[in-house]
Amino acid sequence: MTAVARRAGRCTALLLACLVWSGVPPARAEARTEARTEVRSEARAEATTKGRTEARAEARPEARAETPAAPRTQAPTTPHGEAPAAPTPTPAAECHADQLATARTQATLRIDNHAQSVAAAIATMTIRAPTSWAHANDLLLSENSAAHQQAMRCLLRDPRDVMRPDEFRPHSPQVVTEASWVKVRYDTLFQFNKGGQSRIGPWAIGVRPELWTLSLVPPPALAGAHWDDVRIELGGLATSQVTPRPAQADSANLLWRDLGPPGPQGSTVTVQLVPPWQRAWVATSSSSEPWLVANAAGMTTWWLGAAGIIVFAALQARRWPAGPGTTDLQDGSSTALLRWGLLKAVLGMLVLLLYKMVLDSARALKIAPTWLGYELRWPVLVGFLAAWTLIVTARPRNTVLAAATALTLAGGLVAAAPSLFGLPPQLVALKGPAAATDIPALLAMAAAMLWLWLAGLVLWARLLAHDGGLLRPHASPWRLRRTGTCLAVTTLLFLGWAVWASERHWKRVSWLSDQGAPDYRARYRTFLSKDLVSFTAELPAWFYSHTWALTGIAIVALLRARDLAPRMPYASPTKLDRLLLAVFFAIVVAWRQGSYAGSQLLASLWLVLDLAALYGLLAVGQRRAVLTQHFEGCPRAPALGESISETGLNDLIARARRYRELIGLLRGMDQAQHPDAPGGRHAVEKEMSRLHHWRPQGGTRGSPRLWLPGEITVVDVALSWGPYARWWDNARRAALLAAVFGLPGSVILVWASYAPEQVWMRQKQYFFGAPEMVWAFISWELTWAGAGLVLGALWRLLPGRRGPARALSLVIAYALLIGLGSLGNLITNQGVGNVAFGVCLMLLVLTLTGLAMDLDTFRSERRLWPSRIQLLLSIYQIKSFSAQIAYVLVQVVAVLSILRFFVGPESRSLK
Repeated sequence: MTAVARRAGRCTALLLACLVWSGVPPARAEARTEARTEVRSEARAEATTKGRTEARAEARPEARAETPAAPRTQAPTTPHGEAPAAPTPTPAAECHADQLATARTQATLRIDNHAQSVAAAIATMTIRAPTSWAHANDLLLSENSAAHQQAMRCLLRDPRDVMRPDEFRPHSPQVVTEASWVKVRYDTLFQFNKGGQSRIGPWAIGVRPELWTLSLVPPPALAGAHWDDVRIELGGLATSQVTPRPAQADSANLLWRDLGPPGPQGSTVTVQLVPPWQRAWVATSSSSEPWLVANAAGMTTWWLGAAGIIVFAALQARRWPAGPGTTDLQDGSSTALLRWGLLKAVLGMLVLLLYKMVLDSARALKIAPTWLGYELRWPVLVGFLAAWTLIVTARPRNTVLAAATALTLAGGLVAAAPSLFGLPPQLVALKGPAAATDIPALLAMAAAMLWLWLAGLVLWARLLAHDGGLLRPHASPWRLRRTGTCLAVTTLLFLGWAVWASERHWKRVSWLSDQGAPDYRARYRTFLSKDLVSFTAELPAWFYSHTWALTGIAIVALLRARDLAPRMPYASPTKLDRLLLAVFFAIVVAWRQGSYAGSQLLASLWLVLDLAALYGLLAVGQRRAVLTQHFEGCPRAPALGESISETGLNDLIARARRYRELIGLLRGMDQAQHPDAPGGRHAVEKEMSRLHHWRPQGGTRGSPRLWLPGEITVVDVALSWGPYARWWDNARRAALLAAVFGLPGSVILVWASYAPEQVWMRQKQYFFGAPEMVWAFISWELTWAGAGLVLGALWRLLPGRRGPARALSLVIAYALLIGLGSLGNLITNQGVGNVAFGVCLMLLVLTLTGLAMDLDTFRSERRLWPSRIQLLLSIYQIKSFSAQIAYVLVQVVAVLSILRFFVGPESRSLK
């Protein structure tokens, strides 16, 4: 190693002291000949392996755009991407295969195809080994003991194929003793999401676009065993070839009994399936260059389309400021939104096009240049360039800029000149084991990428909030010593999870490898090196897919700045404000659909549909909203909303209160069957009629007297106006209420998304598993708050007389798009995920928000009533309130029922 490399290693050790280690998992202390004598207790009850394998993106609003898959790496030496493993010597003599000639074996493979985004296979193999087998007692030892693993290797593995990167296990093999047998049950999972050959349990699975091949290939030690029962549940797939002829067969199942020894190809059973076009596309979309290019183009179109609309709205805000003239706050917030929109477009080109599309296009067109062989280095360099651009455009302090530049140069140098740090040209050793010094350099590169992206997003969030007036004018600047240290701690936590997930990934893949083999530690270092480089390459796309939150901050800041402008129309949002709210709804609130049959070509269509949904709702409100109705009494009577001044709100509330009092008097008279005094009822009705007479804003004594339409009362007008005089104050209040009411829903949605056993099993081995769970909670809170902000801002323009009715209209616009997306899921035979649960929760949250807004409208009476419930009872006049209570209770029951449907015991048998 050169002197530069030695100096770099020492600096890296100081930076990552808490994460740098020898790169070797804890060695197992048990020797083969010193097996433990303790016997495992009777196996746990058999856990079902059926479950949902739906994509995580269906549980977030998330989408939020799907994070592009990591670039496919050239296999270091094996088809699965691991360093070459030394052959694990498991000859027939060592496994005593002759003693397993009397073993009884059963195998089941169930294809889970319907209502799934990706077809899955669940394999179960049951082996009854005779107690006379030399390793029978070893099966009862601790699963960490070398003797136990040796026995399992004999029963479950071919010594030439010990590593299983595509095989997942919901739990360890279950061992139970019987009279003269030791029973082993081995459950495994597999997903048809990529082409090529894979091994799952005793099955070899080949995936091609037009044909899937399932072959039962027994381990060598079980070649002479009795295969009593072999079953394949087809899951609705058609067969094109079946060998040998099954004992029983129908359209759903194939069954063989008493199979003989394996054939010349080593397989006992071979079945060829013809997948439907939806599953064929999904299975090959991650390994086909044309599909990868198309998916990258679809995602890029969505993000560039959103950036284009943001830029258009910012330019319009600069051209048409609120009020008679612009203000510094409007200029600052509109400029920040414009710069952010342009930056999103640039980052989208870098992260989504240059990061992914260039490499896949070059391979698809067969014009790959020489450097394409170093494909991991390319996205890493692009990621550093994008992160540095993100920080520089946020106008940081000089110290922050200097630190960011230094980290960019240091991390980029590892990718650009890996030989300086003792790394191979591909960053990962393709031949031979990775050096022990590779791990610190790759850890430093990953940490630099993490810190830069975190710092860039924090800087831009602060800039957008500060320029829009969301922060105090004299808020302390971003200081490297304080905030930079917090980001460093976050970086270490983030990186620590990634390393821990990589170790769990390695244990899953290599759990039956001989850990006493001389090359075991070297192979682990190579595996960890590959994961660290892949993690670093995935970071830019993962962070970029979450930048929609910053777009929401920028739009909110501009809306607030426009509201603070002098002589700004306070009654309802202007045309430009409605455009900003529509963009906000599409990016922050709307449920973004995932891919269809592995394709994201239609991603940009949802942006247009989201905008159209909100404008369609406003068009309905223009005709049905209370405040858009016109007075009666003259031919050109103004709309109700035009007759209420900012200073006249108190008079409106007083009128509504008096009207409720008179309604109470009339009901009391009706119950007493006679008026309290002569002319009492007539006097009450006359006063109620006077309350409906109106003098238009700015009118004089000679102006014609107007009156409300016959179907609208003064209480309806007060509730339609909302609790505050200005529409922005209504929006802010509704956003806060929705965020509070949505807290339980956020927790439940995250739990429902990640609680299933198979989902959590995969999350623990995913680089972004824990960060995605935390972000899922934050994103749902932002979604509730965003929906509340749209509800409050458009409060006076939405159809309905009560808050729950306005909430229902907004949820209908929200749910129509989900229903359209679910129709696409039905066409492609995909699962709909948690959409029904999400819609019910959105309806419940906004209904409670609407009730609270109606309550706030008459908050001046709060001290006159023992409780808020009784005040709301007075506002809704008993009968209406009873209906509202029933309406809310029905929603609660629906939410609880759907929650039980998704995560209850019966949900796992539906797939």
